[in-house]
Amino acid sequence: MTDDGPRPVKTTKTSLALARAVRDSGGATLSDLADRLDLAKSTVHNHLHTLVDEGFLVRDGDTYHVGLQFLPFSEHARNRNPLYSTARQRVYSLAEETGNEADFIVEENGRAYTLEYAIGESTARGLSESSPFRAGNRFHMHNCASGKAMLALLSDERVREILDRWGLPATTAHTITDEATLFDELETIRRQGYATNDEELIDGYRSIGAAVTGPDDAVVGAFSVGGPAYRLAIDDSSTREIAQLLLDEIDALESELPV
Repeated sequence: MTDDGPRPVKTTKTSLALARAVRDSGGATLSDLADRLDLAKSTVHNHLHTLVDEGFLVRDGDTYHVGLQFLPFSEHARNRNPLYSTARQRVYSLAEETGNEADFIVEENGRAYTLEYAIGESTARGLSESSPFRAGNRFHMHNCASGKAMLALLSDERVREILDRWGLPATTAHTITDEATLFDELETIRRQGYATNDEELIDGYRSIGAAVTGPDDAVVGAFSVGGPAYRLAIDDSSTREIAQLLLDEIDALESELPV
């Protein structure tokens, strides 16, 4: 029996894979990309030539870098979210008030995307330039505080759809990789109103997150505050203080949403 549904276009997937590889490498040569993606150099050359011609990549000697042509696409994707401008202000406010990292994350296609990110004065000394917490970065939802906060407010059916598609991959020894354990934690999150990430995404990093809902109770995003594990304890008074600050900010934001 054949599947008559739409099928991925291989050449498009190859071009996108090359662009991602260039981004993730911070710049790469043709040979680097051919080796990394196990592609013939002639194939890589043709795709790179097209991407450069369209402005999505730029060439500096033998090294290819991401081009500025991606910028209007990313800005459009971020700004089409009606909460972005308001959420952006609150992210910077949370970072300044707590001294920690703060971000606003939304779910799309079962993954968590950072729309805005700011670093407080204290955390800036503890996170390196290689920190993954940057606007536009994508995460699994089960191993970050914001992701779990959003999952907790989705139906069990939707959560299982996300898990079926993306799984429960481990990024540290503390990541939840068992479905029953995750559902137990989601129930706890529903009761307390916020989620925690205890070194589940990155070793040495902890965070607290809470979800934002619209007038129809649909999940529209989540805020989180986090920092180095040696500065941010889990399940103590400071956790509850940060959680309450998050919940207060979210209550204020939700009260401004149009009905």
